Order: sequence, then C-alpha cells, then structure tokens
Amino acid sequence: MKRIAYVINYIVKNGPSSVVLNLINNLDRSEYDISLITLFEGNDAEVVSTLRNNGVTVYECSTLSRMKCLLGQSRDFSDVVGKEHFDTLHTHGIIPDILSSRLCTTAKRITTLHNNMYEDYLDTYGYAKSRIFIALHLAALKKLDECVCCSKSVYDVMKWRLPNTSFIRNGIEPIQAHSVITRAEVDVPEDARVFLYAGVLNSRKNTVWLIEKFAQYHDCNEYLLVLGGGEKEAECKAKADDHVRILGFQADPIAYMNISDVYVSASKSEGFSISVLEALSCGLGLFLSDIPSHSEVVEMGQDVYLGETFSQDDFEIKLNALREKKTSKAEIKAFQEKELSAKGMVERYMRRYEE
Repeated sequence: MKRIAYVINYIVKNGPSSVVLNLINNLDRSEYDISLITLFEGNDAEVVSTLRNNGVTVYECSTLSRMKCLLGQSRDFSDVVGKEHFDTLHTHGIIPDILSSRLCTTAKRITTLHNNMYEDYLDTYGYAKSRIFIALHLAALKKLDECVCCSKSVYDVMKWRLPNTSFIRNGIEPIQAHSVITRAEVDVPEDARVFLYAGVLNSRKNTVWLIEKFAQYHDCNEYLLVLGGGEKEAECKAKADDHVRILGFQADPIAYMNISDVYVSASKSEGFSISVLEALSCGLGLFLSDIPSHSEVVEMGQDVYLGETFSQDDFEIKLNALREKKTSKAEIKAFQEKELSAKGMVERYMRRYEE
C-alpha cells in the first residue's frame, strides 16, 4: 500500500480545501494510506474530526511563522515527513510548495496550482511584493516532480515557465443542501428568473460593478441573490436596487443555488472556480466574466448550452443572448457529472501518483 500525504496551510470546506477533500474522499483506500498535514491554525474542527473518523491520519503542525516557512523552515513539517516515509507528497499553495522543495526525501513531490499567480499575487500583495513571491514560488516549483494546474487556462500561462507542468481540471462531487430555502423567504416571485453570486465581496471579485450592471439591465422578472461578505459590502448595498438581495454570509449556499436559475460572476481572476462547479452540479446556467478560466468552462459545453461570458463592454448584449437560450437543469447536472466530476479528477491524479 502506498503512503500519500496531502499538505495544505489549513483545511476548511471551500477553495483549495475542496479539491483536497475530494481527492481524499475518492482515493482508493485499498491502494493508498492517506495522511493530511496542515501547517497553520485555522482548521475546521468538524472537517478534521470527520477525516480522522474515516481513517485519515491528520497532522496539525504548530508552525507559527509564515516568513520562516517562505524561507523553507518548518521543523514540525520536516519531522513528520522524515519520520513517516511517504511515497508521495501532494502540496497545495506557495508555502507547502516551498517546504516540499527544500526537503531531502525520496517521496514523489507533486503540487496543484490553484490560480494564475501572476494575477493573484499582484492583486493580493501589490506589484513589488508580488514579484518576490512569484520568484520564490517558481524557484520552488522547478524542484518538484510535477506541477498540475487546476485548469487549461492556468496551464497555458505556466507551461512556458515550468518544464514539469500538466493540467487536471478541478472536479467535485454533487453537493446536497443541508436546509431548504424558498423564494418567498428571500422575497422573490416564484416565476422569476433568479441569478445568484456566492463568494467574497471584494475588488478581485468585481462585485460592485456586477451589482451596478445588473441593476441597470435586468428586466422586470429577473432578480439577483448575493451571498457573502467582505470589504465591498457597503458599496454593493449602495448599488443595489429592489431586484437585488444582498444576504450576507450563508453557511449553506447550495440551498440558495437550488432556488436559482443562473450563476453569475464578474471576477477578474480565477483558477477554476469551485463555486462555478457547484452551480453546475445544481443545474444552474452560467453568466460569467470572460476571463480565461470562465471561458474555458463555458466553451466545454459543446453539446450543452451552459451560458454566456461577458466583457466590461457587452454585459447587456450577452444578457440578452442568455435570455434567448435555455438548457434544462437535468442536462446541466449531467454535463457536470460527466465532465467535471470528483471521480474523474481523482482518476487522473492517481495516474500521476503511479507514474
């Protein structure tokens, strides 16, 4: 039996953690002994407990300094890897990648790149710091055995910079809501066409612009539900009209997807959005900004109309195009299960582990 360890800053229920959890939950337990190594505080205690109850060994390192980790120093992590003799280390994120690259180990070292670092680091850290983080990350990635991008669009950026690069698109298991929400509860007519956004309200997600445009161009039977909070929440509320419902953070976004028709995002940068995949698994059509990863998923629907992508200049035109075409929720769900499933993603990763 092969021993594999997934390494991440901390484990929660969204973002890169979703990919890690789908890998763990779908990996063949008859072939793999699975461990999870987390580096910092912030773990979701419920997630950790569930993993341990399902036979996953979880190591919670008491790493305190991110700066030391960026320099490749984490005694707790090094001690765990040195003692356990894993066959494969699968890292997620810049700090896990740097630590893995500094190890003296016989383990196969693989990473998943969850974003376009040239966009993400610039937006997060500003120009000067982003140059430093990109240089550190690239130097680490070149020492690993394989870098797997989460989408073809990220791969198209990284393949010119890294010789050991491939791509496996993110996939998810269909998610069940934990509660039932009705349209009446959010003051939306039963016969309305409901758009939904779920995520952070910040500059990168471009939510203020999205709400402003929706308020300008929606028709009398279209409504927008906005789930999430963040630094732009007050500005979002200021741009909203009586067809926009800003509902704040919701622990069960799938319940709101179940009463919606179209998932909308004006994000400026994404790797391969888990929220978009969740929306597809609920049968929602897509109305997304025309960044590469959004265009990638919409264009995958060659036999099934999934939706439209829009630019800063053609929001109204593309909204009209979306109104003219519809695909049943059942067809969209079937597309996600066939093309973007967790099972398919895991099968592709298993081939990488075994090469």
